[in-house]
Amino acid sequence: MLYYRTNLTASGPRPNLQGSYYYGRIRVTRIIRLANSAGFINSRGRYGINGVSFVSPNMPLKLANYFNIIGGVFRLGSIPDNPTFGRMRLETSVMAADFRSFVEIVFENNDDTVHS
Repeated sequence: MLYYRTNLTASGPRPNLQGSYYYGRIRVTRIIRLANSAGFINSRGRYGINGVSFVSPNMPLKLANYFNIIGGVFRLGSIPDNPTFGRMRLETSVMAADFRSFVEIVFENNDDTVHS
C-alpha cells in the first residue's frame, strides 16, 4: 500500500492565463518507478513496492503529518525512486515530493497476474 502526503489547502500552479497546461512543455523534475515485488519476511509471504512492504502505523498518517509527529510513525524517503530488486523489508512507507513539482510515476508489474 502506498500513501502520499498532500497539502489540501494549496492550489495548483497555473502556467498560463487560461489555467491550462501545455503538456508537451512541462518539465518533469522527478521520475519515480514503482515495481511490485514479492518475498518472505519472517517466514511470511509479503508483497511490496520497490522492496518495501507496508506496515500499518499506530496513528493515522494524516493525523501524524498534521501535528508534525513524524518520528516513530513514518519515515520520509523510505521507498527508493527506482526498484532495488534486493531483500524486502517492512516499513511504514511515505514518499516526499517538492511542492508544485511535476512528477512522473511509472507503475511496473513484473508478475503474470494483474494487481489492483
